[in-house]
Amino acid sequence: MGRAGVAEYYAGQPLGLTAAYDIRETRRLADDVVLGYLAVEFGFTDRPTLTVNLGVLLRRINNDWQISHYQVSQLP
Repeated sequence: MGRAGVAEYYAGQPLGLTAAYDIRETRRLADDVVLGYLAVEFGFTDRPTLTVNLGVLLRRINNDWQISHYQVSQLP
């Protein structure tokens, strides 16, 4: 997917979409790897808020943090 794919994905999201993040837990797996768990509320202008759980794995490459893995789940 790469950076271009991520930019294309977000460019296709509805106008007015908002995201409020609550960091639940982080774990440093190595000097250049961090695992994070977040709760996210996506707000829309035309429908109810959607709350999801987000897991991300971040890697530091040349002093920049990049997303290596991104997983979203919605629990009932």
